[in-house]
Amino acid sequence: MLLTEDVSDVELKQRWRLYWIHCIFEFSNAKLQRMAWIQGDKANWPNEEGWPSSYEECMSAYFDTLALDDAYQKAIEAGNVSQDEASMAHDFHLLAVLYDEPSENPEMILEDPEWMEIVESAKVFWNYLKATVTSQREIHLMEKLEKEYC
Repeated sequence: MLLTEDVSDVELKQRWRLYWIHCIFEFSNAKLQRMAWIQGDKANWPNEEGWPSSYEECMSAYFDTLALDDAYQKAIEAGNVSQDEASMAHDFHLLAVLYDEPSENPEMILEDPEWMEIVESAKVFWNYLKATVTSQREIHLMEKLEKEYC
């Protein structure tokens, strides 16, 4: 039996978008990156779970899990994002896809001016999403993430 047999296409798209929002939030939040990638369990998390991630997991979640290696083409075709959303993600996406980390050390990545540019571009995209999403689930998630991690 396939895992998705009992899940509607609408629900799958909603889940994809919620996961996507999580990914964009992580890219846009240097404080969260520092907590997750460097401090780990020692960070002062707002909940018991923390945010299990690393630089590699952040990149993989966005490009591999969400299948965004084609600059949003499949996501648009599947109806997961609008053309406007993909266009607004373009600058952030391009910076992220071209990024060549200077080291495997997450502290060096977080201090890299090129990485800081990605974070700033992701913030611009995050703010666009905050202003334009209309799904109550997405709005609620975005508010929750900001309340807990900003």
